[in-house]
Amino acid sequence: MKLSFYNPRRLVSMAVVLVVCGALLGTRIEKAFSLDNAFEQIQKYSDVLNLVSKYYVDKVDINSLNEAAIVGLLNKLDPHSVYMPPRNVKQSDEEFSGKFEGIGVQFVMNHDSILIEQVLPEGPSEKVGLLPGDKIVEINNKTTKGFTEDSVRNNLRGPKGTKVNISVARSGSAGLLSFDITRDVIPLVSVTSHFMVDNKTAYIALTRFIATSHEEMVKALVDLRGQGMQRLVLDLRNNPGGYLEQAVEIADEFLGGTKTIVYTKGRVSSFDEVNVSHPGQSYEKLPLVVLVSNGSASASEIFSGSMQDLDRAPIVGENTFGKGLVQRQFQLSDGSAIRLTISRYYTASGRSIQRPYDGAKYVKGIQNEDDEDNFGHLNDVSDNDSSRPKFKTSGGRMIYGGGGITPDFIVKSDTVTRSTINLFAASIFYDYTRDLVSDHGAELHKNYTPDSFVKDYTISDEMLNKIIDKGIAKINSKHDSVTANGVKIAATKPKFDEKEIAADRAFIKNWIRADLGRQIFGANVSARIRIETDKQFQKAFMLVSEAQKMAELFK
Repeated sequence: MKLSFYNPRRLVSMAVVLVVCGALLGTRIEKAFSLDNAFEQIQKYSDVLNLVSKYYVDKVDINSLNEAAIVGLLNKLDPHSVYMPPRNVKQSDEEFSGKFEGIGVQFVMNHDSILIEQVLPEGPSEKVGLLPGDKIVEINNKTTKGFTEDSVRNNLRGPKGTKVNISVARSGSAGLLSFDITRDVIPLVSVTSHFMVDNKTAYIALTRFIATSHEEMVKALVDLRGQGMQRLVLDLRNNPGGYLEQAVEIADEFLGGTKTIVYTKGRVSSFDEVNVSHPGQSYEKLPLVVLVSNGSASASEIFSGSMQDLDRAPIVGENTFGKGLVQRQFQLSDGSAIRLTISRYYTASGRSIQRPYDGAKYVKGIQNEDDEDNFGHLNDVSDNDSSRPKFKTSGGRMIYGGGGITPDFIVKSDTVTRSTINLFAASIFYDYTRDLVSDHGAELHKNYTPDSFVKDYTISDEMLNKIIDKGIAKINSKHDSVTANGVKIAATKPKFDEKEIAADRAFIKNWIRADLGRQIFGANVSARIRIETDKQFQKAFMLVSEAQKMAELFK
């Protein structure tokens, strides 16, 4: 067989060698293992790929096979070493850099409509007068019918200084409203809400650790101190982590002296780091309580672990995720990238909180959540605890590694009944709030301020009954019957128990108010409403209000 100038084996082999060697040489990892063996395995892989490309019964896409092989390789390592195709790298970089370029709106696909959920403060869309509830009908004179979320996003985003025209339908306005919007840099925030709960207690929600997180935290703290902040509840629930150095910088704001916050150890010594606090920070003595959940991971655990290890602040909530691995992103020649685990991190006491894993899959972890509101329970070794390595805080309290951060006060998250879950799953309340904002958003924005909405806007029993009854009727109509071979058969219907729904009425009312507040006034209003019935927050609030007593406990 005579080959053309395109030689798949030669080109694929060269590409694989360049990709692998680029990662190895660029990070000096080649010292850790034999290059001879590495090249031998590369040749083996190249031979297999060449045979498949030449002789496999069906035509194959070599690029997709190559990507699948890389994914398979990384899956043998750990759950967080991953391959990122070129199309995902840019989006990931934007998420962690803390900014993108666009018009500054959050939207949702609501049935066949593109509904603007939120207009970001100080963004291009707010400046031209777009409002929550506006429905995007045209973009640059092209109908949006049939658009997907990706196509909407791709049309609205673009380089700073470029223009886009959108036409929207607005309740109470005849015809379409046309807006010429000049795109600008839109910051992605990690501090999604901060406000004073009372005249002394402040609340901050930090949802991830991106390049701007420390800057955002300091800005929020300065603002809150100006409003009289004397104590703080920091909410890290469901914060998946991000940049380690941002967690260190934020932790440093609350720690006095020179204390180890976190250190990392890897197989390559150049990746080892020790991060310590610096004296003289502004919030070293600010009474602090930290909220965590099962979704708090990585950098969130670095922060909460340092506060716990150094007896700086009580931790409230549920056992954290348990991610104690550190990744670094390496760019590949075709624009793709890999995130490779390069080290493990250890908290101040020397503990690793990494959950057990087997390749890309986590095995069942240790949650230690049987007892609720049990400060000091870590001193009582249970059957589960006995398998976990033991450590002590700077004050001598027993803590455990190997399975996330176990809170000092375990308070499980709120739960709802199966009937209420069925209503949420059918998007009953979600559809109601969006339809209400679409029809009356401008009116609500005019008639309420953020403060008056939190204090005065209510969901009456009559209103809630109508929402629920309409929702159940809608669900039942979809499940009344289905046809199979021309014969009507009964469909399985979700079950709704009046007693279950009655037990959740307060939760449902709070959710509806909070979601309306978010769409009309933003995340601060939503958070202020949600904490009214949040038992984890209520526990944290009680503790931070007794700052002196907590200080005695941690001596």
